[in-house]
Amino acid sequence: MRGGTSMREGKVSVPGGEVWYRRTGGGGVPLLLVHGGPGYPSDPLFEAFEPLADEREVIWYDQLGVGRSDPIDDVSLLTVDRFLDELGAVSEGLGLERPHVYGHSWGAMLGLQYAAERNPGWTSLICANGLASVNRFEAEVRDLMRALPGDVLDRTYGRELRGETNDPDYWAAQGEYVRACVLRTSMMRLDPELMSMPTFRTMIGHADYHITGTLKGWDIFGELDRIRVPTLVLGGEFDECVPAHLADIADRIPDAEHVTQPGAAHMGYLEEPPLRRAYVGLVRDYMARVEARTQHSPPETA
Repeated sequence: MRGGTSMREGKVSVPGGEVWYRRTGGGGVPLLLVHGGPGYPSDPLFEAFEPLADEREVIWYDQLGVGRSDPIDDVSLLTVDRFLDELGAVSEGLGLERPHVYGHSWGAMLGLQYAAERNPGWTSLICANGLASVNRFEAEVRDLMRALPGDVLDRTYGRELRGETNDPDYWAAQGEYVRACVLRTSMMRLDPELMSMPTFRTMIGHADYHITGTLKGWDIFGELDRIRVPTLVLGGEFDECVPAHLADIADRIPDAEHVTQPGAAHMGYLEEPPLRRAYVGLVRDYMARVEARTQHSPPETA
């Protein structure tokens, strides 16, 4: 927590239980952070955004089943619709009016679908490193792996198809891919007790490039033109959500722009400090521009 910045924690009711949240800072248009996964918690992923609490309230929460939120014992709760309802319940339960909503990866998928189908009154949506088509994403990721040295695709995907995932080299190859396309300049350390592998296995299955769970075939491309929220589609130069995929998302949203961060991969907010600050700066600048545009827009006439 930054010096002089207030922080409040608590729980809010959502379908299926209660989720933990943290509110930091105050004033300004609030920013709600929706983490990725599914099955990974928000902490410590969103610490990079704490500097924004000097200018606005920043809120994040652990989705049900992970982190400090209630566990999920019934896998029938692990549906996209329930997670969409959860996002709405968090926003309403915390009294957030016209927030900026930042979603990362799986959180960006939720943000896109929520904005397309539920017409929220958000100030903006930041779709960060998130896909719009699972089938297209799988093919793109396999192409990235195929291009890496050392037969990374066969050592991972091939081994999954052959039932050889107990080979230690399977995990070594996974690490090579992560360092190339997910997190290039630093290491992510997650407390395994805060994660939910049942959530990941139920919804994803094997891995991002081999989705066999309930997200198999998920696709929102056909609904993106229904989004009426100003949207930033943000990705990295080396992102597993490749720039062409993200550019196509932005092209289909009426009020959207696409930005590719040089030198970053899928988790720009976890890279070494210069890249991390640049990533958060892109989010800050976009929110400021949207707010300035809203303040200077002419009043509607009857």
